Amino acid sequence: MIRAAAGDRPAFAAIVDRYGGQVFHLARALVRDDATAEDVLQDTFLAAWRTAASYRGDGAVASWLYAIARHAAHRHGRRADQISTDDRSLEALGAAAGWGQPDVLAIVARGEDRAQLEAALATLPDDDRLALWLHHVLDQTFDDTAKVLGCSVAAVKSRLHRARLALAASLRQGGDHVAR
Repeated sequence: MIRAAAGDRPAFAAIVDRYGGQVFHLARALVRDDATAEDVLQDTFLAAWRTAASYRGDGAVASWLYAIARHAAHRHGRRADQISTDDRSLEALGAAAGWGQPDVLAIVARGEDRAQLEAALATLPDDDRLALWLHHVLDQTFDDTAKVLGCSVAAVKSRLHRARLALAASLRQGGDHVAR
C-alpha cells in the first residue's frame, strides 16, 4: 500500500486485483444490482486512488476499501426515506426467530435455497445486512467491521445479534418478514 500511496500504478493495480472481487461482492450486497455494483466498484477504486496518499495504515487495506465502498453505495441512489430499520424488541425478534425451539441459527445454516436466503437478507436494514456481510462473509474482525460501519465494537456485536435474529425470523417465516 505504501508504494500505491506514492503513486505507483502497478502497486495500485495489484491492490485492485487482490480486493476487486471482494469489493464487488460487498457492493452487490449493498445495492442488490450488478450494474450499480459495478459503478460502486469503479467509484471505490477511483476514490481509493485519489486518496491513497491519505491512507494512514492504522487498519487493514480491505477495511479501508470496504468503508469507501459503503460510502460509494450510499451515494448511488440511497435516500433517507429508503433506509429501513427494525424497531421490534429483541424479545419479539427472538420469538419470531424461534427462541426456545431447536437451534435458531440452524435455520440460517439450512438456507440451502439461495433465492430464499437472498430474499431474507433483503428484508434486513442496510447496516444490519452490511454487518453480517462484512463479519460472516468477508471474515472481517469486530474491530474492522466497526471501522467500516463507523460505530463501536459493542454496537457491531449488538447489530450482528439483531441481524441474525431478524434473518432467522425471516427464513422461518418464508421470507415474508420485512423490516420496518
